[in-house]
Amino acid sequence: MRCWIVGVAALLLAPLLLVDIPPLLDYPNHLARLFLLAHGRDDAILAPMFVVRWGVIPNLAIDLIGPPLIRWLPVHIAGRLLLAMVLLLPFAGVLALQFVLFRRVHPWALASALILPSGAFLLGFLNFIAGLGGALLLAAWWIGGRERRPVPTVVVAMAGSAALFFWHLMGVLFALVLIIAWEARSPRRLAVAALVAVPPGLLYLAAPLGAVSGEVKYLSLGDKLGQLMAPFVSYNAWLDGLTAIAVAGVLIACAVSGRLEVPRGIRWALAGLAGLYAVSPYGFKGTYALDTRFVAMFALLLFAGVRPKALPRSIGVAVLVVFAGLLVARSGLLAEAWAGHNRDIAELRAVIAPVWPGARVFVTSVAPDEAPDYWARAPLARRFSNGIRSDDHLPALLLIERRAFWPLLFDDPSQQPVRYTREYRALAGENGGLLAHRLVGPAMLCGYDFVLLSGAGGEPDLAGFAGGFLTLEKATDAAALFRVRTGALPCPTVRPPVD
Repeated sequence: MRCWIVGVAALLLAPLLLVDIPPLLDYPNHLARLFLLAHGRDDAILAPMFVVRWGVIPNLAIDLIGPPLIRWLPVHIAGRLLLAMVLLLPFAGVLALQFVLFRRVHPWALASALILPSGAFLLGFLNFIAGLGGALLLAAWWIGGRERRPVPTVVVAMAGSAALFFWHLMGVLFALVLIIAWEARSPRRLAVAALVAVPPGLLYLAAPLGAVSGEVKYLSLGDKLGQLMAPFVSYNAWLDGLTAIAVAGVLIACAVSGRLEVPRGIRWALAGLAGLYAVSPYGFKGTYALDTRFVAMFALLLFAGVRPKALPRSIGVAVLVVFAGLLVARSGLLAEAWAGHNRDIAELRAVIAPVWPGARVFVTSVAPDEAPDYWARAPLARRFSNGIRSDDHLPALLLIERRAFWPLLFDDPSQQPVRYTREYRALAGENGGLLAHRLVGPAMLCGYDFVLLSGAGGEPDLAGFAGGFLTLEKATDAAALFRVRTGALPCPTVRPPVD
């Protein structure tokens, strides 16, 4: 079994060797922040752009681990090493929970590799993924030690829940669901399990989360059901659907035939996660895909907390062959997409080469609804199978490699320890994401030196887009760079003061 575990882990990590910057949606933005934390305060150009404000922030897993790595290693090697750690954490958590539940690791646990480099990982939810892995490990510690060494188990679990708070708040919630569900057999045991919630509860009260605002958004029933596919999302909808059918089919067939082993505590945890998904909003206090995260937890627990048993040999071999084929197919598709992404990275680097350190670059994009035919032919890595783009934050290379200002940095003080200074926040305006290029007006460009247009191959008239305010510097299919003609813009002459 050890050889199989090592082989699956190697298959998970192999695509990281193919590309400098894996096409994970939020990853370049996170990497830019980690780069600032590692080098920004010692850089005369970057230092005036931002301030660092550490605090009780429940979203710091990679912010604590990443900067030391970037100080020791080249930024893109350190970034991929961090991604490897994040990817292996939930895999280790699945294996650990399986072992303490069943006293051995069943091959079913290895099938979790079908969903680990998919869904939330491809969206770049790195702290969340790390939090899920930490939650599974903490639950494994609790279940494995609660009877044999109760006091050390409770003490370590309380310390672990406090640490998980700083990794990701949803990781704490996942761990609490697992531990409380396991102890639901009696009120006394529940009271002991509740102690694990005390440290993160106190930290939550000290965190600046109460003042965070944002709309509460619920999905329609159809969209809510569609989110059940989220853990399987990669680059091909047919392959994702086939994988989901295979996983669900095996579980249902085993359950109906009495060949599925599910400990009582795990049944309660699965029911709790399903209930939380049903009642949770999609958007809450500036966080989106909130309810979908419970689907990711549920999917991981289906591999960590249950196992098929007593399958006839012929059926067991057939399941093994099907799942191995799916794993190879999904890994091959991921490798193809990531290797092809190198071309977009090379083109973007060529386009931004004229940007000088300290320059201010406005970023916009040819959106899919502006050029549907172009996006239908776009390289595989630019869109996931559910239609979400993966390249929104790739212009973060402007900050990482050109030391230039780019307005879309994640700098929410309730989630990140980095904050742009007042002058640069005013320049960035409302950070609502990447703006469609046909919505860009000249007043938006005040204070900027350049405009970077991603997906430039979808705009047939780059000169027309530039109008009288921009001068085209360089263009490729992936991006185009324009110099702002500042004298032609209707701009105020006074800028807000720096913090």
